[in-house]
Amino acid sequence: MRLGEETFELDLMAKALRTISKEISYEGLAEALLEAALDYSGAARGAVLLSEGGELVAKADASFPRERARILVSRPPLDEFRVPHELDERVLTRQEMVLSRGGSRDFLLADSAERQARLEVVFLCLPLVHQHRTVGVLHLEAEAEPEIFTPKCLAAMSLLASQAAVSFESAQLFEALRETNMWMIRGQRIGRMGSYRWNTRTLLSRASRECYRILDIDPDINPVPFEVFEDRVHPDDLPDLAQALAEAVSARAPFSREYRVVHRDGKTLNVVAVGEFDVGPSGDIELEGIITDVTERKNAEQALTDARVELARAARLASLGELAGSIIHEVSQPLTGIVASAEACLRWLARDPVGVADARKSATRIIELGHRATAVVCGLRSLAREGQLRFADVRLHEAVDEILLLLKGELERASITVKTDFDQSMPPIEADRVQLQQVVLNLARNAIEAMADVAGRPRALAIASRLLDGEVHLAFADTGVGIDPSMGERLFDVLHTTKRGGLGLGLSICRKIISAHGGRLWAEQNADFGAKFTFAIPMRQSARRSESN
Repeated sequence: MRLGEETFELDLMAKALRTISKEISYEGLAEALLEAALDYSGAARGAVLLSEGGELVAKADASFPRERARILVSRPPLDEFRVPHELDERVLTRQEMVLSRGGSRDFLLADSAERQARLEVVFLCLPLVHQHRTVGVLHLEAEAEPEIFTPKCLAAMSLLASQAAVSFESAQLFEALRETNMWMIRGQRIGRMGSYRWNTRTLLSRASRECYRILDIDPDINPVPFEVFEDRVHPDDLPDLAQALAEAVSARAPFSREYRVVHRDGKTLNVVAVGEFDVGPSGDIELEGIITDVTERKNAEQALTDARVELARAARLASLGELAGSIIHEVSQPLTGIVASAEACLRWLARDPVGVADARKSATRIIELGHRATAVVCGLRSLAREGQLRFADVRLHEAVDEILLLLKGELERASITVKTDFDQSMPPIEADRVQLQQVVLNLARNAIEAMADVAGRPRALAIASRLLDGEVHLAFADTGVGIDPSMGERLFDVLHTTKRGGLGLGLSICRKIISAHGGRLWAEQNADFGAKFTFAIPMRQSARRSESN
């Protein structure tokens, strides 16, 4: 062979190897291998069979898993191709290259007309081996004359098969990476959360597709300047967010913030951003984290809160209505009698002569009916005040944590930080869990409302417990507006309230519950800001009842 022909063949082989090595998909790899093999060998027909799972099976199987699906490329096109049964052991198992001769009926890829030509054929079946596994097969067919599968051609086919096997690993890695990326994108879309990295020096950000959607940023903007991000933050939330970011960057502390995002069409989302600081590829400090769209959760929490408020209002109205109905029903009869007796008394006194005896009887009747009305009112008051407590062992800290979880949405909306300092060595106490939790709920809500208008200082609720002389003390300290010194003990009076639209029953009910537990409830002004409400109850109710007996 002349030098020019050898150079041409080398160029052709080099081009084929480059084409195969660039492929990153199974089907593209099979196409490139078949095209290169047919061009170089001059064979008329060929097929490449690849296994995505990295393990080729000898025959079709209905239960064949999708992750092991087979890719078939052939010239001419075929729906199915199988390695001849007699070659299964040699090609697929022993991984041998097989070169064989036969008649035209031995063509696997020929049509019926070609099979009738009774020509002598030669075919080459070559396994593609990757990490000791047969991952594919290269099959070529040609007429026996002229001879095309020369030793030089076989060496070239082996080289192409080796390169294809190496490229198979790259295709596997790319497919795994593509699948992982697809899962990440789908997972972020389902979870409504996007990932980001923010360079604290350049103020540029890189973010995932879902992050772009949440913030309503044009996907063509990459990286994202900080000004573009600022334009999406609600103007009322931007100052606090900027301050929180600056403090986190200065301290390199974990970042967490909830704020609102306004889309270009006016739609508003509630989001939560969290992150931690890390050194980026350029050596700059970067904030890496996640932004989550919590709009649906916030709407659901608000709907739940509204429903709870409406239910409480309806319950109060129902209780007041029931009490009013009882009063009307029970007191109306003696009142009617009082009026009737008074009118009769006046009539006896207006007679001439005066009916003194009858007038005296009417006055006596008035006194009797008045006493009866008083007894009815006292009975209804006792009914409203008294309740049967159900004492049992209660872990106070768990009961408080349940109420804090219930109030989590209200605390977050009010931007209140809760700090707890519980005496972890405290054993269970004997109390009515439901009634005690009602006290905790009322005192915590009072603190939230006391801090509603606070500005310029942190809003914090500190809850602490301690065990002192056989009594459990639980204190609620807020940074709110504090207590008016003129109020004093009036805070706990029935129907006394400082809230607009309040009923004045909350603190009164709290004191009744604590008193029923043999304890006491008091309030005091904090040294700096706000107020502290504390209650103390005995550890064991049984001991208290024994002492009282």
